[in-house]
Amino acid sequence: PYAFPLSALGLLIATLFGLETGIVFSLALAFIVPYNLPNTLDLTAYYLISSLTGVLVLGNARRVWTFFRAGMAVAVAGIAMLLAFRFPFVQMDPVAVLQLAGAAVFSGLAASSIALLLQYFLAQALGLTTALQLIEISRPDFPLLQFFLRNAPGTYQHSLQVANLAEQAAEAANKLGASLQA
Repeated sequence: PYAFPLSALGLLIATLFGLETGIVFSLALAFIVPYNLPNTLDLTAYYLISSLTGVLVLGNARRVWTFFRAGMAVAVAGIAMLLAFRFPFVQMDPVAVLQLAGAAVFSGLAASSIALLLQYFLAQALGLTTALQLIEISRPDFPLLQFFLRNAPGTYQHSLQVANLAEQAAEAANKLGASLQA
């Protein structure tokens, strides 16, 4: 059960619908999935802490590298929870410790990979625009921007300037909203 990439759903929901929704889904899954299993307490803590850590590290997922960082955060949090719940109470040989650590690392990397892959397909199917799609569109080799560059060079430069201004305005609004919530 420690190798199961449960945090993938929290990561996926966070990228598609926002950080808060991802946290709520991670909380719900962490309590529902290990129900009626023999080691419910340590599995609940393992799934809860690793999923929440991954969702918080992922944030708004503006880069593919962020998914890898979130997967590694899930793995590190999982290893920490395994050490906290297993090491003091159960005598383990080094091979067992390595197996559990390997399961946690697999869980983290598999969760981030699954979330990245499904995010791409589900965003297309649901008609959602993600941060990764917006970044892909803003590349200078995007066909629409190439069309502007060839047919209306002034429009291309104007589009880039408006995009930069819009990005700065969105970041300022995000910071203002965060400071008002605090």
